[in-house]
Amino acid sequence: MFPSPRSIVALILALAFAAPAVYRVTRRKPALEKRIAERVASFPGEMGVAVRDLETGDEIAFAGDQRFPTASLIKLAVMVEVYHQMDEGKLRRDTVVRLAEEDKAGDESVVLNQMEPGLNLTVPDLLALMIAYSDNTATNLLIRQVGTANVDRRMESYGLAHTQLYRPTFRDGHPEVFPDLEKEFGLGSTTPKEAARLMALIADGKIISRAACDEMIAMLAQQQDRQMIPRSLPFEREEILVANKTGWDAEKLPDASGFKGEIRTDTAYVKGPKSRYVIAILTRRGRDKRPGADNAALITGAAISRMVYDELSRKGSRPNSVSH
Repeated sequence: MFPSPRSIVALILALAFAAPAVYRVTRRKPALEKRIAERVASFPGEMGVAVRDLETGDEIAFAGDQRFPTASLIKLAVMVEVYHQMDEGKLRRDTVVRLAEEDKAGDESVVLNQMEPGLNLTVPDLLALMIAYSDNTATNLLIRQVGTANVDRRMESYGLAHTQLYRPTFRDGHPEVFPDLEKEFGLGSTTPKEAARLMALIADGKIISRAACDEMIAMLAQQQDRQMIPRSLPFEREEILVANKTGWDAEKLPDASGFKGEIRTDTAYVKGPKSRYVIAILTRRGRDKRPGADNAALITGAAISRMVYDELSRKGSRPNSVSH
């Protein structure tokens, strides 16, 4: 007996909703999708991935719409707002900000925390420190200039409603906006799709101007934390640009067992001889809390990054995409 049309429709819908969180996978890249899925599943924690080929528009994502804590990745959004306010004349590029002892954020050995009070810094100085060295003191001085709520409104204007900054750094439990979300996510939140989309806007010159985006890319290319997305790319044989921003923190709330897992994030624009794409890898509730390069989030993220690079750099791998 053949199934009825109604039962066939029900089966199709059931399979669709049971499918993994993957969108716009290509017909000619099933092996890549499978390999990424296996690595994501093997990670001891939660991981989300989003990739967009900027030449074809092809995309793959796992947990693409899940909200993750950003840690310092949210500094990408702060940078975008700074550039907008400079373009609008609300903030002058040559504005001088004087460092005070009370401005120093946390006890980390970031650049500005080692400087004597009274140091004069320009807006480009602070941007460079915030992006390349993830300097939290520089970040807070810039947030003071542009405003937390303005960063969030800017992200919303780009359709990035889940990409939000909640407060300056090292101010746990003292949010400036969205206090309930800050309790869980800390400094900020985003999704893999939105993080990749924000980087794509910069890569394609769609924030303010091509010149402004080129400045942002140049700063991101000076990123000092290269342990995830850039880590295993074949720099020894090819000229590759990687402009990325990372994040690292601990969960603000423990899980059911009382364990506070680790957060590791990285988003990048990658341009090689045969490929141009953006990739976001976000993790949370990581069981591996080792601070060194062998941390599971870094190893897993680096492996996925290399898989993507090799596949998108393959000659003739420019297929049309289908949505799932």
